[in-house]
This record gives sequence, C-alpha cells and structure tokens, in this order.
Amino acid sequence: MPYRMLWVLLCVLFLPAAHARDIGLGQTQWQLASGGQLSLGDAADQVQRRTGGRILSAQAIREQGRDMYRIKVLTRQGEVRVVMVDAATGRME
Repeated sequence: MPYRMLWVLLCVLFLPAAHARDIGLGQTQWQLASGGQLSLGDAADQVQRRTGGRILSAQAIREQGRDMYRIKVLTRQGEVRVVMVDAATGRME
C-alpha cells in the first residue's frame, strides 16, 4: 500500500513536467508563467479549444514589452496558423 501512494505522489509531481516537455516548455517559459499570468500550457489549451486544431509548437516571447505566447496550430482545414496570446490578459491575436 505505501508503494502505491508513493507512485501516485510521483505521478502528481512529475506529470506537469512531462506535459511541459511535450509542448516545448523551457526554463524561460516557466519563469514567465509565474506572477498570476496565463501559463503557456493554458494558452495552448485555449488555442486548441478555439481552433479545434492540433498544437504544433508553443513558445513564450517578449514583444513590445509584453509577455506573449506564440502558438503554432494545425487547423481542421489543414492550415498552419500562428496565434499570439497575451500572457497577462489571455487575449488571442
């Protein structure tokens, strides 16, 4: 029984890190996600829900003094689009 609890605890601790690696998060992106801002993973999920497409890549950038997320998505129509998401407001461009 204690081993099962340890396994569950390890899964809970390392699952976010595995997800971050899958969508290409690095140290810089995690630092930008702190401070009450939208995380890169949440921004990618938001774009995926809005477009119904498949996320190809996601990265954090700073543009004109704002923390932004650049999300590349393959739409249902087969088009590759780049969606910019403001980390502070969640607004998609």
